Amino acid sequence: MGPATASLARQHAPTVLDVRCGDLLVVASHDCDVLNPSIEKEPFVEVLAARQVGEVGPMQMLGRNPRTLEFTIVDGDHLIALSCSAHRRWSIPRELLLEGEPRLALPYRERRLVAEWLAKRYIRAAFPSAFDERWRGSLRAWQKLLQRWSEWVQGVYLRLSTLTELGDDDPYQCDVLVAVPQGAAANDDWPRKRLVLEGDVEEFWSQFKPGIACSGVEILSTDEITLADIERYQRFDADWISYGDETASPPMVAD
Repeated sequence: MGPATASLARQHAPTVLDVRCGDLLVVASHDCDVLNPSIEKEPFVEVLAARQVGEVGPMQMLGRNPRTLEFTIVDGDHLIALSCSAHRRWSIPRELLLEGEPRLALPYRERRLVAEWLAKRYIRAAFPSAFDERWRGSLRAWQKLLQRWSEWVQGVYLRLSTLTELGDDDPYQCDVLVAVPQGAAANDDWPRKRLVLEGDVEEFWSQFKPGIACSGVEILSTDEITLADIERYQRFDADWISYGDETASPPMVAD
């Protein structure tokens, strides 16, 4: 939003928030809410403070971090780096948007990134702490595997035998579903790639025995996956991988 509107919007920020005059304010509400003809139906919009920083941090890019998001945009002739905190946001009266033109418009990719990053605060899957502790030490290796296969992996879903906290002597049975973009699956090399990807994913999850027992890995093109398939699984959050190559993410849950 423009300087005049931003100045008014900052007046509505809770005093406990660290909001500064130089922060850019991103309107984070849905397009339909922003443009709704009835102020009574949609009296408020949410804004998110984006602070200019020297450079973006690798672990804050592409939705990797659930609390901090950093990205770059073009401002005139300059490329600027912005840092957003999930806690630096608040609601303002929607009529304030009539006070002036927006300063910038985020490109589609960044708009989608911000929207999905905020949404994940509420809808990302929660796995048992005991399950996380059994594999989390190999997070970097899992990220490297996904990065290596980024053109072929559009989403990863897990199905656990239980979501309760199990003791050390009780294993979690784990099924893995990997969604592959339909376009990639149309590649002539798809049959071979499918087998290699399946082997890599199965090898990774098989290393955590006896705490985690990998019951099976299924590699499916997105046009082969139904909502009935998805609803039995939970999205295993590595969405930032897909943003690296502009690939859209499939839904986290079945609607």
